[in-house]
Amino acid sequence: MEFDYELPENRIAKHPPARREDARLLHLNARGEWEDRAIVGLPDLVPAGGQIWVNETRVLHARLMAVKPTGGALELLLLEPAHIPVEQALTAQSPVVWNALVGGAKKWKSGPLSIPDSGVELTVERDGESLKFDWKGGEDFGTVLDRLGRIPLPPYMRRAAGTEDADRYQTVFARLPGSVAAPTAGLHLTQDLLAQLAVRNIRCGKVTLHVGVGTFKPLSGDPTGHVMHGERCIVTASELQMLASGSDITAVGTTTLRTLESLFWLACRWREQGIGPEREVQQWVHKEVKDPFASFSEAMGWLANHRSNGDSNLEFVTRLMIVPGYRVRSAQRLLTNFHMPKSTLLCIVEAMVGEVWRDAYAHAVNSGYRFLSYGDACLLERR
Repeated sequence: MEFDYELPENRIAKHPPARREDARLLHLNARGEWEDRAIVGLPDLVPAGGQIWVNETRVLHARLMAVKPTGGALELLLLEPAHIPVEQALTAQSPVVWNALVGGAKKWKSGPLSIPDSGVELTVERDGESLKFDWKGGEDFGTVLDRLGRIPLPPYMRRAAGTEDADRYQTVFARLPGSVAAPTAGLHLTQDLLAQLAVRNIRCGKVTLHVGVGTFKPLSGDPTGHVMHGERCIVTASELQMLASGSDITAVGTTTLRTLESLFWLACRWREQGIGPEREVQQWVHKEVKDPFASFSEAMGWLANHRSNGDSNLEFVTRLMIVPGYRVRSAQRLLTNFHMPKSTLLCIVEAMVGEVWRDAYAHAVNSGYRFLSYGDACLLERR
């Protein structure tokens, strides 16, 4: 299977539109027919009485500039804490250890790195394969990072984050910090659009998947040979009950869809085998575990009733990979951006709608749609 297409450089959106609601929307219906719309028309395309689900993760200010003892500069990209959940790491006092990418790491021979103008004497040292951050002053690490770090824009934008990105590379419902990339389909939604959906009795549910740097890892060949990275998910007990009560779901973004589908397979494995303490959804779980449920909502009801007593949140790691031939259980619709060639996200698109996406993408290129994170959107109805 080949998930490539021709994406001209001038179709890549390097900056957001003037307003979130200015995005165009390519609507691809269940018959494989497309229509050029605008994101402001989304409420008319979602059936009244249904549910729309979003990812409320918040992007970390994960990019830091550091200085070597010799005076040279290095760029650090924080990925995730080495030993503890991200929420705990952000409230931690000095020191804290993170997994990170270091630009120019081969030129860093020894000695601690310093962060210029930190005001807290922030230093960074190697801790095995990770980085240990030490600072003074009593601030928690999240406060320090918000002040000193920058939004980690995707590399294809080929620019440093500016003042506009601090707001526009976050969704309006972003709440739980932990991602190194935005759930970009959600960038189009505004409070006004959400209010219009509510008027049509469309309830908005929220899950969390902290997006990792692996989301940018391209396919190197057949998708079955691709190794998926783990991403942490959080779903509250009340959201599980909401999922159990609905049948028509629109997922905003591939991260939301993967979270919902992972919940389904978590329920299947839990019912069939019992759940391990790691609570991890493996990459090919759908090939290894039976599906005992009549519907997605039934699975969510079972999961809500069997989760551990006293747990207000269900937390787990997902490595689930959705490829063509996979049957999506959770959502009837997927709102998503136009994705990078050779991306695992295109595998999800084809699993939803079939190979018609290729013609739809060609139409979007020829019609001037803007692509990737700050680009326009698609509403894909499951075939």
